[in-house]
Amino acid sequence: MSDNPLDPQADPFKPPEIPIEVHCLHCDQEYDSYLIEWRECISADGTPQGFWCCPTPGCDGIGFGFDILPTDPNYQDEHGGWVSFDDEEDGEPWEQPDEEPWDEKDEFEE
Repeated sequence: MSDNPLDPQADPFKPPEIPIEVHCLHCDQEYDSYLIEWRECISADGTPQGFWCCPTPGCDGIGFGFDILPTDPNYQDEHGGWVSFDDEEDGEPWEQPDEEPWDEKDEFEE
């Protein structure tokens, strides 16, 4: 692997080799992953950088697996890996436990 920030194939957030349907968290659009675009820019410190970006005009979503995710909850990449959207054994989505809201005055009472 190359350490070159302008090498699209070295970027860990490159699109999958086999195109799939994806969803961008920023613009809420769905499209095929082969449409994800490689863009280059100059960072604030003057160094060149490249990013895989959502193709929707005006959207700032970047990176497959970061802002751009598979629509298929059972997706597995070409190597058989991927993160699970549902870690619960019973298949139910994760829910926030019922808790009392934290009140900072409780912590600082004398």
